[in-house]
Formats: sequence, C-alpha cells, structure tokens
Amino acid sequence: MNKFKGLLAALLVAVLFTGCTKREENVMVFMHDDSGSARFSKSLVIYDADRQNSARLLVGSNDSVYLKKWTEQNFELIPVKYGQSTKDVLDARFKTTNSSATKAVEASDGSDTESLQIFTKFESQSLQDDVEKVVLFEKLPVKDISEGWIYLTHYSKTLLPGDSITCFVYGVNPDVYGYYGLEMRASENDMWSTVVSEWKQVEYGKSFVHGLRNAYQMKASKKVYGASESVIVLFD
Repeated sequence: MNKFKGLLAALLVAVLFTGCTKREENVMVFMHDDSGSARFSKSLVIYDADRQNSARLLVGSNDSVYLKKWTEQNFELIPVKYGQSTKDVLDARFKTTNSSATKAVEASDGSDTESLQIFTKFESQSLQDDVEKVVLFEKLPVKDISEGWIYLTHYSKTLLPGDSITCFVYGVNPDVYGYYGLEMRASENDMWSTVVSEWKQVEYGKSFVHGLRNAYQMKASKKVYGASESVIVLFD
C-alpha cells in the first residue's frame, strides 16, 4: 500500500481516485484539520451501483449527533472508465429533463456562525481493471434550507517536485448555486495562497478546471445551502 498524508474536510465531498487492478491500496493523504474540529469519527465502506468498485471512507465531525446521520446510504460512488471524460460521466448522471429547473436560486453569501461541518478521509480503494478513477458524491442528510450553510474542504495528496495536479469543479444542482474557492502551497511549511478567491459561483452543468505544476498541495473549499448539494470538487 502507498500511504500519503492528508485530510479532506467535506460534505458532498466528491473525491477522485486513481485506478488500480482490483486490489485495495491507500490513495489519500493524511493532513491536519485546519479547524481542529473533527473530534468524532467512524469508518464506512462505499460501493458503486453494481458493487464492483469500493472505497473505505473515514468520516468525522465536531458534532457526534450530526455524525450519526451519515451512513453508507449518504454516499454514491461513480466509476469513470479509461477513455471516458469525467464531465461526460457526470453530465449523464446528473442530467435533468425538467426544463423549468434551469433557473437557479442563488443563496445569500452571508456568514453563518452555526454552519454544519463534516470531515472525510479516504483510506483505500478497490477498482476493476477497466476503471480509471471514481467520484464520490455525498447525499446530504439534512431536510431543508433551515439547516443553513454547510462548508466542505477537500485536500489533494501531497506532490513531489515536478508533479502536476488538476482540480475539477462541477455544478450538479439545477435549483441552487454552489460556491467554491481554491488555494495552494509550494511546500509543507508554506502558507496557503489563493488560486481562486472564495466564493466563485458554480451553476448547474458548468465545470471549471485548474491545473498546477510544482505545487506541494492544493486545497479546495466549497459551501452548499441546506439540503441542496450543489458542487463536486475532485483532484486528478
């Protein structure tokens, strides 16, 4: 197994894995949680619809009651095969036939001191030979917008000098905009610097790609409103 360091703080977190040949191996990085809030945690095994591909996920929160709401049923694993476009796969999965849903409801950018938080760390994956990577989509265990803002932070793996990395952002909700920001650091001891300022709006079906070379690590933050998951963020 290859072990990397890092913590992905996330709610819908959508996370991208590099493929393997039906063997289980560590793929994510462990990293300190910037907020220091993940006091409670549990481990879940997530499968795709055909139960042919899986990922082990460590889920944490600063609220034990909120953490109990998160089960295997709150996650969907979406495989992307070799030769397929990630955007095409997500377009097919999230395409809506409801033409009236094209007008998004824009949520306020106001601060929320009581925002819900969830932290996830992917520990391992097991993929079929023809699967290059998988995207993890969270189905939020909240009922309505009375839950307020939910904040997510996704960390990439740490990179070696000369390596390149891409952050892919995709809007999945036809009714509610999502928002994201992106940062990078050049070394383990460097401060985070802004690549995309918070909060850049993401509309349904739109995607953004940000690529860097010689960065040590990238960090993508996002916020979604209430029960409406709106943004997928993943690293490749």
